[in-house]
Amino acid sequence: MPFFSFILNKNCSTSSLDLKNCDVEYIKKDTKYFSKNSSIWKILNKKNNQDLLKEINIEKHSKYLPKSEKILFCLPPNPGIGDSIEYGLAIKNIKLNKIFKEIGIAFCSNAHEILSHFTEADNIYSDFISESQIKKYDTIFHFTSEINLLKLQKYERENIEEAINNFFRIKNKILNKNFANKKISRISIFPISNSPIRTLPINLIDNIISHLINKKYEVDVILGNDQITTEHFRNLKNLNKCKVYNPSNLKDLVKYIKTIEFGVFCDSGPLHISKIYNKKGILISTSVDSKKILYDNSNITYYNSNFKSNYCSAPCGLTNIINFNNEHGCYYSLKKEKKLVFENTKIHLLNRGNLKKSYKYFLNNPVGCIESINYQKIKIFLDELLK
Repeated sequence: MPFFSFILNKNCSTSSLDLKNCDVEYIKKDTKYFSKNSSIWKILNKKNNQDLLKEINIEKHSKYLPKSEKILFCLPPNPGIGDSIEYGLAIKNIKLNKIFKEIGIAFCSNAHEILSHFTEADNIYSDFISESQIKKYDTIFHFTSEINLLKLQKYERENIEEAINNFFRIKNKILNKNFANKKISRISIFPISNSPIRTLPINLIDNIISHLINKKYEVDVILGNDQITTEHFRNLKNLNKCKVYNPSNLKDLVKYIKTIEFGVFCDSGPLHISKIYNKKGILISTSVDSKKILYDNSNITYYNSNFKSNYCSAPCGLTNIINFNNEHGCYYSLKKEKKLVFENTKIHLLNRGNLKKSYKYFLNNPVGCIESINYQKIKIFLDELLK
């Protein structure tokens, strides 16, 4: 998705552009705005909106100017909640290190509210920012332009916080709060990611639920509002023995996570939200290295899949399935080595097409790093952590 600017011929409400979580109500006419939001781009480029649009242009990323006092950090296009929080934690650490007098965050989409809670940024802009607002800053910092490690996050997941701290040559001053051990009576399971290769397998979750109930724990299962994945987990055999939650929005999800005692997580938004509230738990990771996700967090322990095949070894770094020569899958299911994939296609083509239409297949037919998760090891981990 490009970085672009636009000017409208008339005032327009953000709700008419389907920006439900936007931090402003109206877009003013004859005012230049900048955005990375794919929804705005698509809507403004529709034929029936030509009367609304005065101009729209692709913009180039300006270079970061060191020794500036006021900086605007620009997130990548359409970041997920987890990535937004990791960028937010890095920005909070920059704030704690007192490098700049004023910090703004742009293009965080629906993560606006949660970032405003913990980053201590001076200004946050969700979907777009006006030219006059941008001019208040001495320099603009586009993370994926300035830090090479962050350019291919979908295909080679890196430690976002660490990469940013290293760029600015600062130490991590964010300390985890370790609370006194309390008796845990309720376990919250978050099995769903926005990717089928990071979502946990249904048989594993059934086994975990059965084990925890036998140990006399109350068990909550948190699903979501994605129809394909949620319906898949409705097939859990032990679901009727649990309390099931379906948070309708991010605010409800955060409200619930604030109450949890211990979480069982996959690599997903709820994991990262739990990090900022110092919650305890275990991360069961598949295609992404747990150490790159948890960084310095000491409250959540981890299990990494150690799957190996002729084509890949976990964690491979992929955050989702890819499109290679019009086939959807990962290196294992496609039977293609990572090197071969990158040598034989352009990066932007790996994400083309409707990958979501294949989600149901991969939920029902888990790839190697998911299928090979060792339940017995997970059970031992849980028993030790819950003592």
